[in-house]
Amino acid sequence: MSLLVFNVSLLVSLGTLRFVLLYLSMKKLILILLFIPLYSFSQEDIERYKVYETTNTYTSLLLDTSTGQIWHLQIGVGNGDQMKYVLSDMKLAYTFEEINEATKEAMKRWEEEYNSKPDSIVSAEDKMFWKPSSVEEKIESGYWQLAQNGRFELYPTGNMYNFIMVDVIDGRTWQVQWNVDEENRMISRFY
Repeated sequence: MSLLVFNVSLLVSLGTLRFVLLYLSMKKLILILLFIPLYSFSQEDIERYKVYETTNTYTSLLLDTSTGQIWHLQIGVGNGDQMKYVLSDMKLAYTFEEINEATKEAMKRWEEEYNSKPDSIVSAEDKMFWKPSSVEEKIESGYWQLAQNGRFELYPTGNMYNFIMVDVIDGRTWQVQWNVDEENRMISRFY
């Protein structure tokens, strides 16, 4: 009789254990499902272009947060009066594809100008010295910056014509000056 009671209580205990394990597994699953949106956050979720207001009612700045390029937007009073001027079309960061293409072109030039010539004309040391870096080496060295959405931000200053642009990844900074007159527009890096 006691053996039968022991087996029944063991079965009940195993059933309870299975229930507890199932409950804990479901709890973990619910937690995982709750946090999936946080894990799926990516570059596509960060704005590529941002508009920054100035203290001038008719002027805003459009920033490509990935490359650092900036446009001056002037709001018009009537239809067709609005204008868009290039403030800075200089890229301060590049896509992987752009860096890869530049590397291929440099490698082709190196092949033609150095590597294809015999060692009697161009020494082996010169060939190695002038050999272009790989894409990975260019990015790791910091010479080429990799474009990423949200990389650049503009911050207003006390002067209505000036903003500070910051590369939020490596800390590089520029003075950005907008103006209606083209000769008074500029972007200059702080060193």
